[in-house]
Amino acid sequence: MRTFHLHRGWREPDGLITAHTTSGRTIRAASASDAVSAALSEGEFLLTDDANLAWLTNEDGALVWSLRLDDENTMPSA
Repeated sequence: MRTFHLHRGWREPDGLITAHTTSGRTIRAASASDAVSAALSEGEFLLTDDANLAWLTNEDGALVWSLRLDDENTMPSA
């Protein structure tokens, strides 16, 4: 089993991440894919008024997954 850490924070429109909140949640999983599945099941933690970004890091601190919770569709209309 590998160790992953789930974080959340606020990402401004310019990309700056503020209000970094570390969850204190450690996810133990066999793979990054399994850890992402476990992170997505943390709905109560992910869906808060003070966060619009969630991300998962591995035991080395490398980013393995991120999700911006309020992304809008930026595809140009035809």
